[in-house]
Amino acid sequence: MSKLHTLDKVDRKLLNLLQKDNQMPTRTLADKVHISQPTCLRRIRDMRDAGIISADVAMIDPFALGYGMLAFLEVSLGNQSDEHMQEFETRMNKEAEVMQCYFVSGDYDYFLVVHVVDMDAYYQFVRRAISGSGNVRHFQSRFPMKRAKFDTRIALDEKVSALQVRIAK
Repeated sequence: MSKLHTLDKVDRKLLNLLQKDNQMPTRTLADKVHISQPTCLRRIRDMRDAGIISADVAMIDPFALGYGMLAFLEVSLGNQSDEHMQEFETRMNKEAEVMQCYFVSGDYDYFLVVHVVDMDAYYQFVRRAISGSGNVRHFQSRFPMKRAKFDTRIALDEKVSALQVRIAK
C-alpha cells in the first residue's frame, strides 16, 4: 500500500543538491538551503526512511573500467504466464551484465540494458542468459554508436510550494 508524502521547497532543493553530489557535507547542504544542520540531517533521514532516497552510491563509468560495449535487448518470451515472467525477471536480476530490465508494452515483453567488455563477452552472455533460458522466443539486439545523453537525476521543481509523492513505505 502506497502512502503520500509531501516534499516542500527545502526537501526538493536538498534532493536536487544531493543528486549532483551526495558527498557534500551536511553543513554545506544546510547553508545552501538556509536551515540548521540538525534540521538538514532530519529531513534527509526522513526521506531515506520514506524510500524517496533509495540509495547513496558512487556512479562508476563502465567505459573507464574497460566495459566498452553497451547493448539494448528486446526480448519476447515463449510463455508469458506470471510464473514464467517472474522466473525471467529473477534470472535477469542475477545476471551481472544486466544493468536494467523493464517489462514493456508493445511487440516485445522485456527491454534490457546490458554492459559487457566486448562482443565475445556479449556472445557468451546471450548464449548463457538469453538463448539458453528455454523460454525466450525471440530477441533483438541494438548497439548504440554514441551516447548523446546520460543522466540519473530527477529534476525537481523548487518553485512550487509543495509536491505530493507516493511512497511504498
